Amino acid sequence: MDAFFDGLSNAFSSERLYYIKADEGDENLREFLPRVEDDPTTQALVSTHLLRPKGKTDIDETMKGLSASLLGVSICLKPREEAKQNDDQTKETQSPDGKTTRPTIIGFVVLGWGGIPSNQVVNRRASIGISLSSEYHGKGYGREAFNWMLDWAFRYAGLHTVFLSVFSYNEKAVRLYKSLGFVQEGHLRETKYFHRKWHDELLFAITENEWEKIRGIENARAT
Repeated sequence: MDAFFDGLSNAFSSERLYYIKADEGDENLREFLPRVEDDPTTQALVSTHLLRPKGKTDIDETMKGLSASLLGVSICLKPREEAKQNDDQTKETQSPDGKTTRPTIIGFVVLGWGGIPSNQVVNRRASIGISLSSEYHGKGYGREAFNWMLDWAFRYAGLHTVFLSVFSYNEKAVRLYKSLGFVQEGHLRETKYFHRKWHDELLFAITENEWEKIRGIENARAT
């Protein structure tokens, strides 16, 4: 019986990060969101929308979409990882005695943005997306959060397929998704207008069977 519950104690965390459900009333998340939503580079990399400054209405819409998703979570640094970071946000989350007073949010990851319609649940598929504050890029946090969400999707949510799209000029993200086991299934031609050029949108997906092979679950079953 103990083996049956292995890993459950850490179901809402990973090596360096922990995850908090995104709710519309979460003021910590609302305060954080402009750091990614109003960042021009982040907009260019992940959004199909017109590049422009964001306001309260935009943040409200993001909060609503995150909270209504199959699962939307704030990505937070664990205390020991937070202690390694020496930036303004970390200082703001600590009281004079050095104790953490609120989560250090560095981004969000979402599965099934806005919720999955009841007439599509039978297909057991959902989109995945992530945004990280720019100062936390290049530290492996995005990969860690992505892997955690994939494990949740296939281990607990019963999904069969997780999919995403990425613009062709976001070569770093393309390499990341391929390394995580996503397979390119196609592309949409010239869907993104950016810097006076048209760019393709690449379509990727990973299935439950592919995830099992990566995690070695099929081998474990065989033995």
